[in-house]
Amino acid sequence: MKWAVAGSGEVVRRRVLPALRGLGEEAAYVWSRDPERAARTAAEHGVPAGGDDLGRLTAADAVYVATPVAAHVPLALHALRAGCHVLVEKPLAGALGGGGALAAEAERAGLCAGVAYPRRLGPAARQLREALTACAPARVRITFSAPFDPAPGHWRTDPAVGGGVLADAGSPRLDLLLAVLGPPARVGARFGRRFAAGAERRAHLSLGWASGTSAECRFAWASGPGRDRLDVTAGGRFLALDPLDAELAPNPHAPLIADFAAAVREGREPACPVVDAVVVDDVITAACWAARFRNE
Repeated sequence: MKWAVAGSGEVVRRRVLPALRGLGEEAAYVWSRDPERAARTAAEHGVPAGGDDLGRLTAADAVYVATPVAAHVPLALHALRAGCHVLVEKPLAGALGGGGALAAEAERAGLCAGVAYPRRLGPAARQLREALTACAPARVRITFSAPFDPAPGHWRTDPAVGGGVLADAGSPRLDLLLAVLGPPARVGARFGRRFAAGAERRAHLSLGWASGTSAECRFAWASGPGRDRLDVTAGGRFLALDPLDAELAPNPHAPLIADFAAAVREGREPACPVVDAVVVDDVITAACWAARFRNE
């Protein structure tokens, strides 16, 4: 397919454009609010053109949206209405909302719309599904920490733009759980170590399902060695994935984009359709609501 990419950040430069090139897909345009940066990114990756022309963004078969979260839904809606399939970087909208409108527009237009949760295509998803469907109820613990301390003004420090560790690092790990268990019946949360703009560096979620399964999820941007571990206890059986991404593809966006291109050709849903990503957004929204007066 002929692709256009909205965004010129790290995920575009390190993952999306290399994946498109490696798969033999045609990357035709890089769009950004900063046209000079878009042009530089395009030139560095052998893409014919880059700039801030929305018309050229949608002169493609498919658009990959990898901007700050606040622009995900508006740009994806624009692309769908122009007749383009869309693949959106995670999270879809986080606590900002609007994902449901995107799902409705994709269905109305008969176009493929997916969200970049590549762990669904890795071995962790299969192992977690086997562990959680073999016995119920289960207890799940997810622990993630990584050093990350962006400067003031960085969009990830501002919840109004979709910032915070929960939306960024927490969303793909929540998606692994929700893809198996569906929406939780209970969401509790505490946030801590907020940036000046208000986004959280720490998020502690407690989730519960009607089956009796529960999950404790701790996500943090903190100094020191990183950690990314998932533990499941169910019916006397134990599953530990440490690190969680141990067997994920070197560039996980390559199988993700390959699956999306196949979904377009075959007229099926991609690995993570927009409707599933809305469930993740709903949990993030509920957690933000629950954490308003509960800090740690």
